[in-house]
This record gives sequence, C-alpha cells and structure tokens, in this order.
Amino acid sequence: MDEIKYSDVVVAVDLGSRNIRGVIGHKNKEGKLDILRAISVPSEGSIVNGVVINIDNAALHIKQLIIKLRNLLNSLLNSSADDPSLRISYDISNVYVGVHGRTIHGEVNELSRLLSSEPVSEETIYSMEEENKRMRVDASHRILEVVPLEYVVDGMVVDDPVGCVCDNLRARFLNIHGDNSVEDNLIKCFERINSSSSPDAASNIRVTPHFVLSSRHLSDAVLSPGQKELGCMLLDFGAQTISLSIYHENKLRYLHVFNFGSDLITQDIASLKLPWRCAEKLKTSKYGLALQSMVTEPLILDVVVGEGVVREVQTDYLAGIIESRLTDFLARITAAMTKSGYSSCLDSIVVVGGGAKQCNLIEKIEKETGIPTRFGDIRVLSNHTESEEFADVSYASVMGIMMAAESGCVTIRESSDTRPKKSKKDANTGRIFPSLWGKLKGKVEGKVDEFFEE
Repeated sequence: MDEIKYSDVVVAVDLGSRNIRGVIGHKNKEGKLDILRAISVPSEGSIVNGVVINIDNAALHIKQLIIKLRNLLNSLLNSSADDPSLRISYDISNVYVGVHGRTIHGEVNELSRLLSSEPVSEETIYSMEEENKRMRVDASHRILEVVPLEYVVDGMVVDDPVGCVCDNLRARFLNIHGDNSVEDNLIKCFERINSSSSPDAASNIRVTPHFVLSSRHLSDAVLSPGQKELGCMLLDFGAQTISLSIYHENKLRYLHVFNFGSDLITQDIASLKLPWRCAEKLKTSKYGLALQSMVTEPLILDVVVGEGVVREVQTDYLAGIIESRLTDFLARITAAMTKSGYSSCLDSIVVVGGGAKQCNLIEKIEKETGIPTRFGDIRVLSNHTESEEFADVSYASVMGIMMAAESGCVTIRESSDTRPKKSKKDANTGRIFPSLWGKLKGKVEGKVDEFFEE
C-alpha cells in the first residue's frame, strides 16, 4: 500500500434508509481506492426513500458516525507512534455525502442558436449553458446537476463545437431534478451538527459537507468505459428506492429513481404473520428465490417467530411471493427503459445495491428484459484493500461517492482548539450543487441464528 498522507485521506458518507455508512480511504497513484476503514450506524427511521425526514435524528447519527471515523483515523495514523507525546490529533474537516431521493430524475432540454455561418464561440456555449440552468421547473423542485449530452453543428454531432462555422447550433443537456427537500434537509442536518456543542471536546465537530449525487457517480465505481460506450443500464436496488441509469456512447442518457425497493418484498413475506426480522431473513436465505420455477422440491419451513411460537412456510409459496413482487418492479423498470428511448441500444444490465440479495435475481431480470444481466463488480478497489467485504455490491454507492472526491478531508487539530482551522482552500472546491453551496456559505464551516428448520 502507498504511504498514507493525512492530506490525501477522503471521507465518504452514504445515507441509506436502513443504515448510514461511512468509509475512509484514499486514491493511490493508479487512481484506485485503498479503503482504510468502514463503519455504519442505523438511520432508525430518520431517512425515508433516500430523503432525510427527521433532521435532528439524522444529524445525531451522522455526527456519531463522523466521530467514530475520526477515532479510527487517529488510531490508524498514529499506529507507529509508541510515545504518546509524538501522536498527532487529526480532524475530519470535510466529508463527501451521497445524495439520494425518490424524486430524483433526469429530463433532457434542447436549445438552439442561429449563427448565420459564424464560428461558434466560447461565449455562445456559455450563454446556452446559463440559459439551460435558468430553465423553469416545478416550484417544489430544482436542478441538482447538469450533464452536457451533445452539440449538433448543422446536423452533425461534435464533442467540441467551439470554432466550428455553422448556421445552426443545437445543444442537449440532461438536467437532473430533485425535490427541494433533498438539498434543504441535508443543509439543516449539517447546520445542526456544526452548531451543537458539548462540554466534552471530543464530542464536538465542525465539518464542511460536499454533496455528491449518488446515482450520478455510482457508475464510476462499477462500470467500465466499454460498458458505457456500448450501452448499459445500471440498477441500484435499495431498501426503499431503486435507481435506474442508462449509459450509451459514454454519456449518462437517462436517470430515474423509483420510490419502491426491497422492503416491499419483506413486507409481502411478513404478511404471512411473520415478524419483520424473520421475513427479512427468509428473503435473503437460500429459500428466497426470485423464480418460483426453481423450487423443484417444495419444503415446509418451521419459522420460529417467538418463544414457543412457530409458523409454517412453504418454500414454493415463498418464492411465488418474491417473484410476484419482482415482476411488478421489473414491469415498471421495463416501462421506464422503453420511455428512455434507449432500450434498443442496451448491451447489458448491471445490478448493485444492498437490496439485490435474492437468489436467481439475475435470471429473473434476464427473463423479463431479454438483456444479459450480471451483478456489478467494484472495479476501483486497489489490490491492497484487505477486506473482501468492501467488494460487496452494497458498498457500490459509497465507492462512487469516494471516486467523486476532488480533495482530502483531514486536517491537523491545533492543541489550543478542538476544532480544525478553516481551510484556506475555497469551501466551494469540489462542489457538486452550486445552488446548494450558495446557501451553505456562511452557515457551514470547514468543520440468526437460523430461524427455520427443514
């Protein structure tokens, strides 16, 4: 592993509906990720459908997570200092935070200019980009990020139109929209985190968040350039949302987040008068098949639901429940795929996410879509990342967040002040949502046992 410089260490946080996950690591010379530590804390209902709904509770859990990461980081970076007087106190002053939300979706906007055989100037391109940003959206939504798709010069697609002589210039942008609460509630969370204080200095933090659109950058962790070129649909199965991204000719062409996820499958199984914990375990067990036809020898499972209380569940009926819900999911996904206009361009489907744990899920997706499908591999991990845990598809989102990081997140804490000094670097460095940072400026500173028997 490359020598670790504290200034290169990146901290990423992924806000899930079940757990909030934090990872510390750094990019090596080859651009791969060396993962140093990872932990998670339960979100406990503070996040629903990917959106923070209980600001105080979410702020508390995020703060606890960052403090735990800070303690792990100090132990790691001071591991060779036997003399306590030689140990350095490190602070997490910046953090990259993934942004999710059931309302997130992409809309294509096209603009044109009549140039009368004049060369395209940088000013022309800039004016079109600014006009696109001013595009009117619903009052409850805002544009979170803009992806330039292509420029068309007199009917010919070009990557860089500047200097081209033409009569007509068209520009196409993919504007990614989201409900205002997606940004606003996260801003309030970090305001709470940075304003809260405790007599115990170790419990105080001041951190600057850099928000990253998770579904936009997930592909950086799991898709190859070839997959993006040929045409690929990336599905991220979460507990309460499923995000769909379509790539073609190396560009993100379509993005939609559905407001349903694998929790609905658990809910269906729980309708058999089972506690949630038992239903969840059945769903991800070897009996939780996504294809009922794969149950060749039906069994009756005795599911222990409490002291002296047992429920009988037939394995073929269980698989039928799971397949029925997945059929509904995939009908909506296929409809969105068709709506995108790129269904005929897809060469493959890649599946990731903590909710993608059903046996035969890949076969079920291939059956419903007719497109070759596989689980995604996290391609950006270095050979020095020791734990195989980080290669699990449930870590794909937070790895994409780390890949989006543009600067380090760690500073040295001065002994006279438990809070890190504000970085001289502009807090806007590496920002993802300019509108969000305008609001943050001045507010946020650089601070099973087996449950069944056959």
